[in-house]
Amino acid sequence: MAPWSVPRNVVDEVAKSNGDTAKLLMTINLERALMLVDWSGSWLNDTPVDHMIRIQITRRYKRWITSNPNAVQFRDRWSTAIDADPAEPVISDTLNGQVGSAGDLGSNTVAEPFPGKFWHWWGTSTADEWIGPVEPGQRLNAAYRAYVWTPPPFSNNANKNSPAHEAEAGYARIALQAFPQPSKRVIG
Repeated sequence: MAPWSVPRNVVDEVAKSNGDTAKLLMTINLERALMLVDWSGSWLNDTPVDHMIRIQITRRYKRWITSNPNAVQFRDRWSTAIDADPAEPVISDTLNGQVGSAGDLGSNTVAEPFPGKFWHWWGTSTADEWIGPVEPGQRLNAAYRAYVWTPPPFSNNANKNSPAHEAEAGYARIALQAFPQPSKRVIG
């Protein structure tokens, strides 16, 4: 049996976060969101049959701290293209995943936010999408990015003038799995 005649992993990589931070600064504009993970890869179909590809993104758990009354949000997106460069994964209009939190404990009589921090943890998650078919000789290109930002409105005097915002994503695991399709060729 030919090795390309069964489903198999053709790309399986761990993309580490290069932006995890113990001090997340104010980023209320998505175009300036802090990029955590930036990955790109490809697969060439060097077999004689079409393949459907499943891109599977496994995001490691996330951890973050938010000061009262602000918010922290993670967003990610992937893009793919066959025999072309994939579009840059921008998270300001369409996204594949998001998680975050906000809290508001109120304020005192002089409009100072009550002191407070929120510690959050979000478990590992996986998402996938089917792409194709990728015909013999074609190359599937993929790109993935994950970002974190502090959605507006942002309070500069959070946690009674002692703001503390942190964000940790760790890594994402990107897998491309190839599933051969029945051949359309007739021999005989």
